Amino acid sequence: MQRDPEMWEEPNRFEPERFEVTLEEKEGVKFIPFGMGRRACPGSTMGMRAIMLAMAGLIQCFEWERTGQEMVDMTPVVSMSMVKAQPLEAFCKPYGSMANLFSQL
Repeated sequence: MQRDPEMWEEPNRFEPERFEVTLEEKEGVKFIPFGMGRRACPGSTMGMRAIMLAMAGLIQCFEWERTGQEMVDMTPVVSMSMVKAQPLEAFCKPYGSMANLFSQL
């Protein structure tokens, strides 16, 4: 699909801008970086587990606070992935027990 001459002009030429999706486009998603089905990326499961482990470490080791008093804006943007309209800004500081551990690193 990524090099289908019926879908792309000059399919073997490197043009990353062809994958930009606008709100007016109704053709659907053309770019599937990790594939699907039998030929899907064999490392996708490992990647998801690595992300989960990293997130668990951040949640377990740090105390998180909002930068202001307003609630976090969770408004999504139309995109290939779940993207927030306003990026999350937060303060973090290590828990007391973790501060000792981090000072030894």
